[in-house]
Amino acid sequence: MPQDNLNRFFISIVIPSILAIALFILAIFFVVLPSSERNIMEGKKEMISELTISVCSLLEEYQQEAEEKLITVDSARALAIERVSRIRYGDELKDYFWIIDKQPVMIMHPYRPELVGGNLNDYQDPDGNLLFVESVLIVKNSGAGFIDYKWQWKDDSTRIVPKLSYVREFKAWDWIVGTGIYLEDVRMEIRSLKNRLLRVVLIITLIISGLLAIIIRQSLRTERKKRTAEDALLLSREKYKSLVEAATEGTLMMVEGEFVFSNFRFSALSGFTPDEVVSLKFEELFKLKMKNLAADFKDPKKSISRETLLKCKDKSNKEVVISASQITFASQTGYIIVIKEVSGQMQFEKDSELLSGELQALLLMMHQPLKAIARDIRRIHSDASVREAVRFMARKRSDILFVNHGDKIVGVINQHDLTERVLATGLDQDKKVIEIMSSPLVSMNENALLYEGLLDMKKRGLSHMALMGSKKKITGVVGFREIGGMQENFAGFLIKEIVVAEGVEQLKRIYKRLPVLVKALSDSGGQTRIMTRIISSVADAIQRRLIELAIEELGPAPCKFAFIAMGSQGRGEQTLTTDQDNAIITVNLQESFRQEAQVYFKVLAKKVNMELDTVGYRFCQGEIMASNPKWNRELNGWKKYFSEWIVNCNPQDVLDAAIFFDFRCIYGEKILVDQLRTHINKTAKGKTMFFHHMARSITQIKIPVKPDNGQMDMKMILLPVSSYIRLYALREGLTVVGSKHRAQLLLEKNIFDDSLYEELIQAFDFITHLRVRSQAENIARDEAPGNTTDIRQLNQIETLILKKHLQNIAGIQTRLGSMFSGAN
Repeated sequence: MPQDNLNRFFISIVIPSILAIALFILAIFFVVLPSSERNIMEGKKEMISELTISVCSLLEEYQQEAEEKLITVDSARALAIERVSRIRYGDELKDYFWIIDKQPVMIMHPYRPELVGGNLNDYQDPDGNLLFVESVLIVKNSGAGFIDYKWQWKDDSTRIVPKLSYVREFKAWDWIVGTGIYLEDVRMEIRSLKNRLLRVVLIITLIISGLLAIIIRQSLRTERKKRTAEDALLLSREKYKSLVEAATEGTLMMVEGEFVFSNFRFSALSGFTPDEVVSLKFEELFKLKMKNLAADFKDPKKSISRETLLKCKDKSNKEVVISASQITFASQTGYIIVIKEVSGQMQFEKDSELLSGELQALLLMMHQPLKAIARDIRRIHSDASVREAVRFMARKRSDILFVNHGDKIVGVINQHDLTERVLATGLDQDKKVIEIMSSPLVSMNENALLYEGLLDMKKRGLSHMALMGSKKKITGVVGFREIGGMQENFAGFLIKEIVVAEGVEQLKRIYKRLPVLVKALSDSGGQTRIMTRIISSVADAIQRRLIELAIEELGPAPCKFAFIAMGSQGRGEQTLTTDQDNAIITVNLQESFRQEAQVYFKVLAKKVNMELDTVGYRFCQGEIMASNPKWNRELNGWKKYFSEWIVNCNPQDVLDAAIFFDFRCIYGEKILVDQLRTHINKTAKGKTMFFHHMARSITQIKIPVKPDNGQMDMKMILLPVSSYIRLYALREGLTVVGSKHRAQLLLEKNIFDDSLYEELIQAFDFITHLRVRSQAENIARDEAPGNTTDIRQLNQIETLILKKHLQNIAGIQTRLGSMFSGAN
């Protein structure tokens, strides 16, 4: 081997291998081992903290029995002490728990009975640490924590060793429960780990060294063979190069997917120089995939021909026939490709099996008809100019126009047509659109599935597809990109479509797509918060758009106003089964101006409510809608309503008015909503009787314990949860309306403790998930969605979780009744 090759070999193989071994050893001792030590210690800490929590849970059982008067408090404490004193764990079952109070006085210690009952304020370990006093300080500051000290070895009082203990407060009895680990055990475990790692490092180093020796020997042998092969390859390369250059047709040579030679005839055909060709991929030159071409070689000894498009340097396309022959070049697979320019209509065909494979993931989510995502078509007359078409497309934010001639659609123009046929060619924009349109019109049945539409558009090379209805009329259009991007951004796509929708029928079609997304999210385990937020966001966007369209038709509003949503939409917790709960707040009006404003907002509200019903949001059976004059009022009128409900606190009025306290601004002046909220909080402050009646209405909600024919009303089950949170939010003067947001703030204000907060939120999420999932499944079966769920369809775990939440909700109602029972 030449000396320079030998030097390169050692620099590229031997030295990196030695460095790799060194880095491996350094990583073991300076990264892996320290990390393992930390992990072992953290694992031990986690173990003793979890064990202590378990013991505290055991104490809670006895404390609960005492509260329920099953046993006396003293008996409960005695039983708890006896039970905990017998608990052992660890390899030798000699690790234990001890209990002190906050004096501190020793309550229980299984190995040091002489300390029981004694004051521990002056008790020190051999290093002078007041370990029990420090335990009390940790608990008072943090509720729980770790402490280092020295203590006897398990039950051997003659051996004193370092120890790490975890202490935790048991508030109910002012106890502190502790247990610990001996650091000597941890050190022994770490030493054992070090020894094992040393053996592993030694073995791996020996193996790598042996492999390196084999590689060096093999590489030296390979290098000699390589030199011989290179000489032969150089001769073969020159032969193929001469063959390609001498060909009378455009010719290319490929090896392992890369171009190595091209002749000047191909350069004349494509515009690319030979140097430029070798830097391009096959797909950058031809509208054909190389892997498809290679797959067609059934017999390597025979050439194959295909028609395709050659992508020239000047961005034009030429119809060509390529003839490919398979060769072997230096033990690699190669191809000689001869290109001939042809004329006539291009027969463009993709491999259907490949396409089906590409679409497989999309089919899992989008097995629905094309009409479900169709957009309304934009029309322009055939006599219109290109300039007018461009302006129309910009104004309507459309990327495709359908060309009308009389009552008949004769073709389409899209962004590609404008780019290729107008901008690229410098065509006069005063020319008629009929001169640049694509014709004849390609369409599909509107009931064809999404994947069928995507497949057909891909085969035909179309960016859009017109949809044909049952009456042989074009009913809409879908885009290739819209279908392809649905899975990633379906929710955003819906909102975007809503914002630019121009009528109620278009909004209705958009709304019908919502269950598809929700069903997919539910099936994939999507968070309840995301599903309800998407449903509420779509409802908000549809209401805003309908109000905007109504104002465009009726003219500007005569004064400032706010359109508000109430109930589940107001809280941002809407599901797929919902009716309208909305209202209008206007500024306070002068008498001379009042009648005109009232007429305007009456017409506006009626129009919006009717169109919401058309879209799919049912009329409220209780007529809590803006079209009801009672709920279409000035700000002072609304303040009067809430004052009467809160101050007079008639029980039935309080019950009926609950939905009104969950309101949110959808459109208009948010300041009106904020002023009303401020008035409510100010009026409700200190109104004990009002909260008493509100609490009573919650406790009277009947939670179904047994299903009716297997069906349970999830809305009714969830009602006490949202109502309970609403009550405390009003009492504390919170301005937010979402149940989870309210609960979080109440937790931060220490109105809710951690346990209650977790019960409420877990119940809310789980029951809402069951409710939305059931609704989406009903819609998928073409059934009307409701609020009931067939619990016979739940799996065993879901059934157990539901039972637990039902018990917790009943417990919350009981607790609420006892807390407000003394109001007067």
